Amino acid sequence: MSHILANYDGLKIAILVNDMGEINIDAALLKKHSVSVTQKEEHMVEMSNGCICCTLREDLLVEVAKIAAQGTFDYLLIESTGVSEPMPVAETFTFEDSTGLRLGDIAEIDTLVTVVDGSRFLSELDSIQTLQDRDWQADPEDQRTISHLLCDQVEFANVIIVNKCDQINSDEKNQVKRLIQQMNPTAHLIESVYSDVPLDRVLGTGLFSMSDAEKHDGWLKEARVAGSDVDHGHSHDHHHH
Repeated sequence: MSHILANYDGLKIAILVNDMGEINIDAALLKKHSVSVTQKEEHMVEMSNGCICCTLREDLLVEVAKIAAQGTFDYLLIESTGVSEPMPVAETFTFEDSTGLRLGDIAEIDTLVTVVDGSRFLSELDSIQTLQDRDWQADPEDQRTISHLLCDQVEFANVIIVNKCDQINSDEKNQVKRLIQQMNPTAHLIESVYSDVPLDRVLGTGLFSMSDAEKHDGWLKEARVAGSDVDHGHSHDHHHH
């Protein structure tokens, strides 16, 4: 995100930030760039009272509609932090709110990007720790493991950035890449240091396909509906995907 803000290449970018952690790291990053962001006509909406795929679905509809109505932005980036899964975010674009408004009618998903820590990927994939064990999720009902979350994030992404490649040797890097390719053969893999990647590798790629997404195991498995998500207790049963 920081790299995108610093190298926007003249694009007008709106960013929706959704931090599900107790410490608002994403907001801190954005505030650091507040002056340049204003000058670059980038607009940010911080949503930190729940996750995009659940309690914020209706808020997301409203915010995207508001941004789209301005007609001044080239791209909207949704930053959903490290403990969320991409599938429910994509599902959100298929649901209607109480007025019949659908996210997919306002904007289309271009690319789903997952960033993995190349130096920890193999060990995290074998981890039996839960998000609770790591203090990564406040909801005590969320019993997802680190490895399950990582699999969900990798398997549904269009672009996977293997970051911190400077901290692993070539054999380790190749092992990580081979494993990721086995998990998601169609994803575009990008090696990076400090998540520094060319913007055209993550913006305007056209890699996401809703028809392909709908064929994915677990798509709409829970039959989530926008109206009931606000009251469903934020249980995050998405580990069933």
